[in-house]
Amino acid sequence: MPVTVIAPNVRALLLQLTIILTWILLYEAADILAYSPHASLWYPSAALSFAALTLFGWRALPAIFIACVLISLRHIELYHPADSVPYLQALYPSLAHSLSYLCGALGLRTLVIRQHLRYTGIVVSFLILAAVAALAAALSGVWSLQWAGLLSDSERSAIWLGWWLGDLVAILSLTPLLFLLLDKLNGAQSVVRIGRLVPAIPGKWRDYAFKLSLALIAICCSMLLAQQIRQLEITFLIFFLILPAMWLVYTESVWRSFSGLALISLAIVVLMRLLQVTDYAAVYQFTISMISASMLYGTAVPLLHATNQQLKQSLTIDPLTGILSRQAFIEQAELVMGRAGRRNTKLCLTVLDLDHFKRVNDVLGHQVGDQVLQQVCRKLQNQLRQQDLFGRFGGDELMLLLPETNAKEAALLCERLRQSIEKLQIKVMDQQVTASFGICEQQPDESFNQLFARADKTLLQAKQRGRNRIEVIAADDLATF
Repeated sequence: MPVTVIAPNVRALLLQLTIILTWILLYEAADILAYSPHASLWYPSAALSFAALTLFGWRALPAIFIACVLISLRHIELYHPADSVPYLQALYPSLAHSLSYLCGALGLRTLVIRQHLRYTGIVVSFLILAAVAALAAALSGVWSLQWAGLLSDSERSAIWLGWWLGDLVAILSLTPLLFLLLDKLNGAQSVVRIGRLVPAIPGKWRDYAFKLSLALIAICCSMLLAQQIRQLEITFLIFFLILPAMWLVYTESVWRSFSGLALISLAIVVLMRLLQVTDYAAVYQFTISMISASMLYGTAVPLLHATNQQLKQSLTIDPLTGILSRQAFIEQAELVMGRAGRRNTKLCLTVLDLDHFKRVNDVLGHQVGDQVLQQVCRKLQNQLRQQDLFGRFGGDELMLLLPETNAKEAALLCERLRQSIEKLQIKVMDQQVTASFGICEQQPDESFNQLFARADKTLLQAKQRGRNRIEVIAADDLATF
């Protein structure tokens, strides 16, 4: 169909238009907060440039450049109405901005794609490259304006620092969220995959709103005091914002953390302008930068927690079947057996495997064999008691530890399990998939290894006697069910 051929081009065009329009809207937001014709307290367009160029590389350059040219033309018309619009001059600052951020973004993108860095390394690289790219954009920007005849030498020397800080503050506070939004718009195809970093137990929205409210209250109170008292020392009260900000980032997903960071920076910048405390702009810009860097590092905590949880789960849970791994089963079984010995209660160990399971893998493939094993494990797990242990020894061999259960009770339970496997109606070459069980009751002072060895021999007897059956060894005799 022609639509399938055109669709990617249309999507790419829509993405370019989205970047252009968003860039211009963000510029207008920054222009409201500008304290000189060429410098703003906070320049979110720079954040979008860095995010888009990091995510899309060279593909985002045309959109960024076009947006810069359009704004440059408007800027020249606004501040130089008596002159004809020098179109060539509009290209100088546009090239300075686009190429400066392209170099920084490509550096970060290369490090991520080649997987040279872990997450914390990516954060450090982002902070360094963002600062360098913003400095390059500021210096090249003011020089390009001077070359175009739009700035004098004294004006250039006066505004480059404010230009750099405005760009850097916006990049540090807004780029992470813009990166996530652009990645989602692009179908979550980013090489960074930062949106997957979530805490093990996501918090409720009510809790998130409470933490964010505390941060905004801290901002309002500190900045209102600064407005009333008008002393530099009072402005440093805003550093207490680090407490709710870090609470937020340590306990919430990166989506919520980066959204909160964007709102925090926006609140500080807007209040700076509304309360007319721009004399302390450097303090507040430093605060945003510090909070941003701290929160970016802080996102490594949920990542570390999630990684530890995954590692812990991989050690205790068999990844294929979802039941206990061999080592975890043995460790828990030894604890249960020790408790049974102290209480002088009965306990049985069952070892089972699927009959002719190798045939399933050979005929239908290992993928189907894995699905069969998963289906059997789910069926058995749903029929076990809460106190029973269910684990995988290896391959298709499974283990059941049945506390407070004698040989007869274990036999009745395993017979129900055997029948439930038959009822799954899994057939290979016109033969039903079935299972054989070997059950042994624990003897006094018997270790797990000894009990397992007896149960494994009992399973072998079940196979030798025709399969699809159970064999039981009580503590004092041998019985066949």
